[in-house]
Amino acid sequence: MEPSWSLPLLSEILSAFSTEDPENLRNVLNRVAESVDAEVAAIICDGRIDWCIGLSAAEQGLLVQTAADEPPELAIRAGRLNTFWASMGSNDRLMVGRLGLAYDLEERSLLRAMARSIQLSLRLLAAISSERQARLDASYQASHDPLTDLPNRTLVLEKLAGWIDNPPQDGDQYTAVLFIDIDRFKWVNDAHGHAAGDEVLVHVSVILKRSVGPNDLVGRLSGDEFIVLTRTPSAQACTDLALRILTAIQTPIQVAGTELSHSASVGICIAEPHDTASSVIENADMAMYEAKALGRGGFALFEPRMRQKAQERLSLEEELRHAVGSGQIEAHLQPIVRLSDGKLMGFEALARWRHPEQGLLSPAIFIAAAEESGLIEQIDLIVLEAACQAVGRWQRLPGLGHLRVSSNLSGRTLGSADLVAHIDPILAASGIKVAQVFLEITETSLVEDIPSTASTIERMRQLGVQLAIDDFGTGYSSLLYLKRFPVGLLKIDRSFVANLGSNPDDEAIARAILSLAKALGVEVVAEGVETTTQQEWLTDLHCAYGQGYLYGRPKPMAAIEADLIKPLGPGTPLLDGQRPAAETIQP
Repeated sequence: MEPSWSLPLLSEILSAFSTEDPENLRNVLNRVAESVDAEVAAIICDGRIDWCIGLSAAEQGLLVQTAADEPPELAIRAGRLNTFWASMGSNDRLMVGRLGLAYDLEERSLLRAMARSIQLSLRLLAAISSERQARLDASYQASHDPLTDLPNRTLVLEKLAGWIDNPPQDGDQYTAVLFIDIDRFKWVNDAHGHAAGDEVLVHVSVILKRSVGPNDLVGRLSGDEFIVLTRTPSAQACTDLALRILTAIQTPIQVAGTELSHSASVGICIAEPHDTASSVIENADMAMYEAKALGRGGFALFEPRMRQKAQERLSLEEELRHAVGSGQIEAHLQPIVRLSDGKLMGFEALARWRHPEQGLLSPAIFIAAAEESGLIEQIDLIVLEAACQAVGRWQRLPGLGHLRVSSNLSGRTLGSADLVAHIDPILAASGIKVAQVFLEITETSLVEDIPSTASTIERMRQLGVQLAIDDFGTGYSSLLYLKRFPVGLLKIDRSFVANLGSNPDDEAIARAILSLAKALGVEVVAEGVETTTQQEWLTDLHCAYGQGYLYGRPKPMAAIEADLIKPLGPGTPLLDGQRPAAETIQP
């Protein structure tokens, strides 16, 4: 028989390996079968059929069962196949079968050559495919976040630039960016560890992908910063999307065995024709900071005025960082007195910034920046250390051993894993009576994670430090905190004190707080006492302690020592009806 196989045909068969068609090998097998007038061809690798033509599923099963013996004939429904088996290296074999005549010597020789050629071509194809896949993997890894598998900053910028450069033709859609930042995320890492933080990030990434449309893009820029690119018909559609995202993120999740409630802030920017990808993201970032400034857990649309505000915020953070490192942060003390006789009982320590150009600055100017930058932890510890040093020294004076001090802790400081390790040496070095140290925490700073907060507070209690809840009555978890935490002191918020004698509602609230504290055996300090009328009402209500301008404004340590400590002998009352002079503070 004149074989139909030829060198040009072999060349044509092998050239098929240069294609990327998944059916490529099937076409090769078809040409091999045609070349020797065969009806069946198969490639068998490690006891399984990789590719096969001309056999039914049942017949392929029979082929697999008998392949190890390489039978010269195989019975199929169409008749008996004369088979030829050619090795392709290792356990791989090419099998060609035809009905009728057996293969002659030349055909066998040519089929062996074809098997070796296919083997070499497959190896080459595998190497090329492996290299191509490696390049694709490297490209994917370079453009995607390894934790969440979301597009990273590089890919987000690339996609956004393409969207801006190629706006929709109908003109009814606009490119918009939503910049999402998880509120107080550092607190999650500090309180629960980075593994828990990663769990929150993955959870948020899933929420974002579920919240957006099929044509939107979700990316992770860095840390706890996510981004959504969307085509939108209006600003209202953007705010609706932001609200869906915020609502979904606020759903509590289980992290490190604890139910954790968290929130996010969203900044929105709709791209203008002259914008670049970078400028749109920067604008959305500024809007996000505006949302945080408005109270977190919300959203804000970008406005041009925010750029100036952002520059001022960055400048403030830099100045504040320098201030913390150069000793410009001071602790000022405000007196706390016993209402029954006006005796000085202690002080609240308050942070002040002695700015070299602007003078003494109130916390209202810099505390928000301190919290966002993480400097608040250093500031809290600076104030606590200075106050403990001063009050500890005064306690050792005759008749002043009863003095106490309370110092504020922000929620971020409370979430620090090293908080107790920092406080312990401060107390030891100051020589202060630890039982007379109160750490003041506002209700809202406790709501992040009650179990973790309780653990930190318990460790502080073991040191001997007591807990005070500041601004009591203004939060929404007052009773829960009294139940869960070892509270030693409540401070009635000044908003309830201000209208004593003129507002029955405030009087009822103050009376209720005092009754609750008495039942629980907790001491009470009324804040913001400025008039004798307020003082009389509080005294009649059996409030033990008062703090406010009636007794003295916050002053530097030296002024407190000169004005209050040195003149004060045992049993000498502080009250004389006059307000001590105070240094002017920039509002």
